[in-house]
Amino acid sequence: MECIKHKRVKDRKMIKAMRKDYCERCGAYANIEPHHVFTVGSGGGDIAMNLVQLCTSCHIGAHSGSVKRDELLAIVARREGVKYEDAYRANRRAMGYRVD
Repeated sequence: MECIKHKRVKDRKMIKAMRKDYCERCGAYANIEPHHVFTVGSGGGDIAMNLVQLCTSCHIGAHSGSVKRDELLAIVARREGVKYEDAYRANRRAMGYRVD
């Protein structure tokens, strides 16, 4: 069986468009680039459904595991006006997975 690696979606303009001056999780001041809910290393793309603006503290928490992916994806789903499951599927599709 052949393993095909999907090419990650890269879009610097989307990252810039999703940047806010406040944390979408706690409301604190945010001065860093948005966080990828599904990591770049796992194929997470630069799409609106995969980006959430976090403050430095929440960003560190996301990377350390104290802020869970499910919580961040729920924030994105609420912001985009979709169900959690739809946000999850959009990310998986963008990562190259077949989603039914």
